[in-house]
Order: sequence, then structure tokens, then C-alpha cells
Amino acid sequence: MIQGLVMLVAGQLVGEATVAVTGLPVPGAVVGMGLVLLLLVARRGQLPELRRGGSALLMLVPLFLVPVSVGIMEQGDALQADAWPLAASLVISIVLGMAATGLTIRWMRRFDQPERDDA
Repeated sequence: MIQGLVMLVAGQLVGEATVAVTGLPVPGAVVGMGLVLLLLVARRGQLPELRRGGSALLMLVPLFLVPVSVGIMEQGDALQADAWPLAASLVISIVLGMAATGLTIRWMRRFDQPERDDA
């Protein structure tokens, strides 16, 4: 599990360095996770340590949402002024995020299937 977490953090570090050197207008974490995705594609999804590290992080996702929830509660009055545009952007982003996640999972499952010997 530790190896997988180190791989994820290393991917983010390389992404941050890439953005700092090139000046890309993209967050370094996004570039880093793109590089991790390329590594997974190159290895045909065969990185069990990365899977264990990702699973450990997935169990902690609710903890990542606590500061966001507190911030929303503290800024409720300011957010209420722009409720309709915020609601519309949230709905659109959720639908697009779900579609992208579903398509990515469908695409990545091809690498999870064991190869068959039909001979």
C-alpha cells in the first residue's frame, strides 16, 4: 500500500515540476495523474501496489469532504446570492463527471480481463 501511495505522490510531484518548468495552464496534480494514467496504460493496468494505495485513499474520501462542507456552511450567505448559476454549474459538472468516469471505467476494464487462450 505504501508503494502505491508513494507512486501517486511521485506522480503529483512530477506533474507539479512539469507545470513549473513548462508554464502549462493546468494544475500540476492533473498533469501528474495523467502521467500515472500513462504508466498504467503502458503496464496494461498491472500495478497491484497502485491499486492498493488507491483503495486506501478511497476509504478516506469522506474525510476530504469535511473541510469543504464547513466552508460551504460558513459562506452560505455569499453563495446564496449566486445560487442559480452555482446550481446549474454543479449539475452540469456532475453529469459530465459521471459520464467521464463511466467511460473511463469501461475503457480500463479491457485491461482487467484475463487473456483467454481459445485454441
